[in-house]
Amino acid sequence: MVDTNNDYILTIDLDWAPDWMIEYVANELIRAQVKATWFVTHASPAVEMIRRRKDLFEIGIHPNCLPGSTHGRSEDEVLRHLKKIAPEAISMRTHALYQSSLFLVKASKDYGISIDVSLFLPRTPNLVQHYFRCQGANLWRIPYFWEDDVEMFEEDSIWALSDPRLHVKGLKVFNFHPVYIVLNTNKFSVYEKLKREKPIHTWNLDFIRPHISNNHGPKTFFLELVDYLSNFGGRCINELISNKNK
Repeated sequence: MVDTNNDYILTIDLDWAPDWMIEYVANELIRAQVKATWFVTHASPAVEMIRRRKDLFEIGIHPNCLPGSTHGRSEDEVLRHLKKIAPEAISMRTHALYQSSLFLVKASKDYGISIDVSLFLPRTPNLVQHYFRCQGANLWRIPYFWEDDVEMFEEDSIWALSDPRLHVKGLKVFNFHPVYIVLNTNKFSVYEKLKREKPIHTWNLDFIRPHISNNHGPKTFFLELVDYLSNFGGRCINELISNKNK
């Protein structure tokens, strides 16, 4: 049985996907009138399209603080770069879940981030929001429950909403990536092979078509979840904390 509580939340990490992939995902959400939070990595016309749909979409940032990042060479450079792209963003999920207490304090105090969604607790029941206070920082931390690329490495992977492991009590934030949705592959090796051949932002449909899967995978599960959430409309991440007492 699917929970009757509206506690299934959609988030999307752009991860430098080309606009045509981003637009496909956005149009499916618009079709179903389902809300989502998008963690952006770059500026593009598709991101501007998402920004215009404030009735459905929240824009957060997806900072890459790893060595070699195109976002910058330091934490401050990375955060400044992304806040120029999305000055309205109050939420973030860090690329590769990079985190430290000092980084969280910096993001909160210096860059206006009040929600962090970088705590990944896969398939964990009874998840709730947590309020983080440290050195003058005030930050909500929202744990998330499921992610498409991580699921590819599970021996008992979940690609259907009917799976009872998805219907535990508590908050259930799901994270998808446009590239995995479009490929619909449940094998991470397919993505890695294509990435070695061409940078992600240059991919077109002709290039990936031979590798698109017709089996159960990120796309089939995403569409199933979107159709389910169309009954409720879903929520953005910022709505999870708007009425919370600290």
